[in-house]
Amino acid sequence: MLIKVASLVFIFLTLILSGIIIRVFKLRRYGWNFADLAFPLFALEYYLISDAAYYHNLLPQLLLALSLLAIGLTIYFLKKRRSFYYPKFFKYFWRAGFLITFFLYLIMTISLFI
Repeated sequence: MLIKVASLVFIFLTLILSGIIIRVFKLRRYGWNFADLAFPLFALEYYLISDAAYYHNLLPQLLLALSLLAIGLTIYFLKKRRSFYYPKFFKYFWRAGFLITFFLYLIMTISLFI
């Protein structure tokens, strides 16, 4: 029961904490937003909660999804834009990686309650 509550609280706590850190340290002037800080936090929480709740942790699924994202972004940049610019790739990867990690974490949290 504690794992279920912790996984639910982590969702809101991570988003709120990331937003507060961005505002307090004025990181927007460097081009950062809350997703840039929340991505590694959600990945860590995904590992911790899945390790405690399931027999095997779900980190390989997250790494597979992020690897497919990296391959897909590379193909997109090379086919559509005909160039590969590393800073732009990392920015797209980091922001899209946040979305994937957030949705996988949300799915894992919902599956804990089912």
